[in-house]
Amino acid sequence: MQRRAKYLSRYTTPTGAACAALIIAAAPVQADPTIGFGLSISYGQQRVDTGVGVRVFSDNERDSNVASVGLDYMLVSQSWRATIGAAHLYDDTYIGLDLGFDGNFDFGVSAGWLKEQNVRAGALGDIRPLPDENLGEGIKQ
Repeated sequence: MQRRAKYLSRYTTPTGAACAALIIAAAPVQADPTIGFGLSISYGQQRVDTGVGVRVFSDNERDSNVASVGLDYMLVSQSWRATIGAAHLYDDTYIGLDLGFDGNFDFGVSAGWLKEQNVRAGALGDIRPLPDENLGEGIKQ
């Protein structure tokens, strides 16, 4: 049993945790992540705290459920709170539920505004061919 515990403890070092965090953080890069700014309320340790924060969402598709990571500044406790959670994106706003850590774990809700997206021409499938100016020149009557 001690041999297994020693084997497992070798792979649960801070380096292993950092590698896992990088792998998880790289997943939103494959989608089209978006950013949001908003307000949050946390419930934990028999206290309620309010804050302002920023969230990065795993996708920018409107009217969808997405994963989120974020950072809040809590106004009552004057501390920083890292968050991970889920949210629903609307047209220009979001509502989310998250698990936060500011020395202690707590749960929270957040709501805010999404950064406006610049949509590329081909992103909506609206690709129209350009007219060829030389099209009629090859035909002689």
